[in-house]
Amino acid sequence: MLRGSDVPTLMARAEALLTTAGRSEAGAHGVMHVPTAGDAVLGIDRLHGPADLVSEFPSGSARPVIGPAVRIAKRAVRRGLRWYLNPVLAQQSRFNHAVLDLAERVTLQAEKLLTLETQQRRNESAAINARIDGLRSDLDAGLVPGGPGSNATAVLAPSVRQLLKYRAFEDRHRGDPADIAKLLAPYVPLFAGCERVLDLGCGRGEFLGVMRQHRIAAYGVDSDESMVAAARKNGMEVVLGDAVSHLGDLKSDAVDGIFSSQVAEHLDTATLMAMLDLAYRKLAPGGVMVVETPNPESLFIFAAFFYVDLTHIKPIHPEAMRWALEACGFDEVRIQRILPVPEGTRLEVLPEELADQPGWSTMATNVERLNNLLYGPQHFAAIATKARTATKGALSS
Repeated sequence: MLRGSDVPTLMARAEALLTTAGRSEAGAHGVMHVPTAGDAVLGIDRLHGPADLVSEFPSGSARPVIGPAVRIAKRAVRRGLRWYLNPVLAQQSRFNHAVLDLAERVTLQAEKLLTLETQQRRNESAAINARIDGLRSDLDAGLVPGGPGSNATAVLAPSVRQLLKYRAFEDRHRGDPADIAKLLAPYVPLFAGCERVLDLGCGRGEFLGVMRQHRIAAYGVDSDESMVAAARKNGMEVVLGDAVSHLGDLKSDAVDGIFSSQVAEHLDTATLMAMLDLAYRKLAPGGVMVVETPNPESLFIFAAFFYVDLTHIKPIHPEAMRWALEACGFDEVRIQRILPVPEGTRLEVLPEELADQPGWSTMATNVERLNNLLYGPQHFAAIATKARTATKGALSS
């Protein structure tokens, strides 16, 4: 059938037809080119079908004269090239599927990583939102954060202190000002020779009154307006404000004595350390600082009065107070335990007339130990001195 025909021309036409069919989107059985672009998730699924490459093409021709010859030539060429094209197309198909499988695994890993990252972001967001809610609650409640500039005399905002009517609380539970003045009088000799003493959290001004009686210049600072008004009414020099902020505003060596009674237990650790550190900085060399607070070594204080005051945060152990003062640079820190429990509170000691009874000595020792644990001194005072050649401690170095 091909006798007399121009075979090279027919081969060139066949090759052109194969190329045209391979590139034609209408060729349902032609050689398909796998797209390399598209959606990372949906596009991969759509590529699995076209990844299988085949070499079967339509063998038709619409030419009226040479059409039969063209069809015969196409079939001949297809049969002649099948041995060469099929292995190549099969290899390409396998490669296409391998690439698609790899793309699917990469996509799955990316989805897992995205899920993990999304969950991590959600957890972080939830933690931040919880923190914001906590801060908002603190603001709504009137709480002042610890640290420099916070309320050093009560940690509570003035509105809360006013709601608690803290002046009335002091009058009821702290005691008569005259009685308190007697309890504070033993501290006066510690400030002998001082030219300017500051009372942090001076309250109603009992200590200031005692200092005035001994002609030692002293003034106080307190954040409670009613306390300040009461002290000023009695002729005391008192500043209305926050103790830590007031210390921060003072010049160096502004005072040579600092007193603080029943204040430290109202403070969180950060605020307490800020107060002590600033006190050291503003105290003149050779000056003295006295900090009085309830003594947790005596369990009696917890049952008797410590938790009666809603503004108390936590008791401070004497050795913790010693460490805090030393850390801020003070030296010669000593602890003085004061104010015994009321008469008749301690356990009765064993009668001496029973001393010859078996076990009396052991029982008497145990009663004494129990008395010391339950009914020891109610307060302690930490007395610290700033060296005349000051060397700052670790916190301020």
